[in-house]
Amino acid sequence: MRSTAQRHRTKVSRPQVNLSTEKIEQEKPLFLIIQKVWFDKIESGEKTEEYRSNTEFYQSRLLNKSKTAFKNYRTAILQIGYNSDAKRMMIEIEKITLKRDFTIHLGKIIERINF
Repeated sequence: MRSTAQRHRTKVSRPQVNLSTEKIEQEKPLFLIIQKVWFDKIESGEKTEEYRSNTEFYQSRLLNKSKTAFKNYRTAILQIGYNSDAKRMMIEIEKITLKRDFTIHLGKIIERINF
């Protein structure tokens, strides 16, 4: 039998939750604050997914009220920190998935702001 430490080190593959996407598109883009390191990697194309924890806060942003479908976001605004004149970019959202955490699959950059 394996020890407790060995059991905790094994990764458990969690199945992806199959939720549909609402047909009605969201009017406003999804607004996300990120660190400069990740902002630069997304801008260079090195990073194509953004992860958010499966908490009540992000469930309210990414799922509909009955939590049966994803909100239909087409764009996201990514900003470095909370400064009002911080660098921002508007980027396409290809899809949103949920396994253990939310995964936002990013597309091409539409616009760069405050560069």
